[in-house]
Amino acid sequence: MPIERTANDRRMFGLLREIRAGARYLQNALEDVLQQASQRAAGDRDDFLREALNPALPERVDGIITRCLAEIRGMFAADVAEHEWGAGDITTIELTWNSVKDLWPPPKTSFEDAGPKLKQIDGELDQIVYQCESLTLSPEINDTMENLRTGQPLDIDFEYGAVLPKSEDLKNRLVLELAQESNVIVAGVVDAGQRVIYKASASRAEQRWSVVRIAMAWLVFGLIAVAITALVGKSLDRWPPQWRDLARLLASYVALSAGSGAHWLVEAVKAQRAQTKPSFQAMNDWILWLHVREYEVLWSLVWLGLGYVLISTGLNGLPWQSAFFAGYSIDSVTEVFLQRFTATVQKKTDALVKAAT
Repeated sequence: MPIERTANDRRMFGLLREIRAGARYLQNALEDVLQQASQRAAGDRDDFLREALNPALPERVDGIITRCLAEIRGMFAADVAEHEWGAGDITTIELTWNSVKDLWPPPKTSFEDAGPKLKQIDGELDQIVYQCESLTLSPEINDTMENLRTGQPLDIDFEYGAVLPKSEDLKNRLVLELAQESNVIVAGVVDAGQRVIYKASASRAEQRWSVVRIAMAWLVFGLIAVAITALVGKSLDRWPPQWRDLARLLASYVALSAGSGAHWLVEAVKAQRAQTKPSFQAMNDWILWLHVREYEVLWSLVWLGLGYVLISTGLNGLPWQSAFFAGYSIDSVTEVFLQRFTATVQKKTDALVKAAT
């Protein structure tokens, strides 16, 4: 369930989004002005700027931002909790907006003089966008996460790119803030390195059930793979099979799985050692990691079972010692045997076609 928001919380978030929208509008307008001015002849640039940088442009945005800041100040006077929570950020936004107005070039400013000022204004506006998003991004993400299935990744750049700061440093800082204060995302896990958020159940019991489902799938896939190997590869000495025969095949499957698991563990340790900033790693919480990657793990188990069948039948048996090392490199080993299987099928098919014609 989303974090409970008071009426003043919702009003605050709405006002901050209005401020952000005003700052982003002015950013886009200035970017367009600079682009058009740079494409004009040197003698026409100053005249174009005088017309494009009309004082009505910042005044239009100032009306929105000043009104929102005044409403927020009024809310602070009536709600001490809101004041305590947002006082510093609102003051920063207020002072930064005043800097934007002070930096706005006079009407007769030349292109050479206006260019640096406009870039400075753009940086100040980006700071306002960052301050607003720092306060409003997490509740917006919580609302979006309700529409995702468990394990589905939410691409932060794709979903919120239009409202994030333009500066990559400020974008990264926002993502790292979300990863650092992980509890602000109720039903999600932040992977700062990939800049995605995985949908996860807020219930620890549901997260554990994912592990149970994975374990059951591993067992079922293993039994199916052993049965297919026995029938296709004639790995059993007699039929119906005896426990000794099945135990040999199951031991190979367990060893193959252990090798694959060892590979995952080594990769997880390497990723943990390489981690320099908050990020979602398996070593931090194995249960949660398996929960958000449940579908990915299930498909990996299907690949593991396929590899077991192909390797066992291709080698006419698979000793458990060899199975462990094959499991460690299951992706490449399975690919080799899959190519061999495909080539065999193609050869048999060509022979059948030739015999039929």
